[in-house]
Amino acid sequence: MAGLSNPLEADVLESIFKQTDISAPAALYISLHTGDPETGTNEISGGAYARKQHDPDANNSTNTNWNAVATDGTAQKITNRTDITFTAASADWNSGNAITHFGIYTLSSGGVLLASGTINSGNGVVVTNGTQLIFPGSTSGDGNLKLTID
Repeated sequence: MAGLSNPLEADVLESIFKQTDISAPAALYISLHTGDPETGTNEISGGAYARKQHDPDANNSTNTNWNAVATDGTAQKITNRTDITFTAASADWNSGNAITHFGIYTLSSGGVLLASGTINSGNGVVVTNGTQLIFPGSTSGDGNLKLTID
């Protein structure tokens, strides 16, 4: 899966067809995974890894942490406007192997998975001892962390 999680898709359908409200999360946390977060327990751990908080904007016109939703081919996308910088690794993350996916959760631990995607088109990124993973932001709408819905 890359895009909305099954629980969020259900919330969207219930909102449209059952007239229920979707509660916007107060905070968002970016997680790193060795595979699709929706297929199992594959979030990395150790080496000072922790989910990185990157909160939602106050409304659809502020564009503080996230760029405005934009068209990307036939899909809609949203990207980070500001940098998402993880704590420096105190040991190789994922034993020095590629980290291939990200997740967006409602809590710093546990919580509800809202969405996920691949890193570097699924090729991933390697984070070694003493380095920091940064998803650079961009005010032009091309932030490095991209969530696409088709």
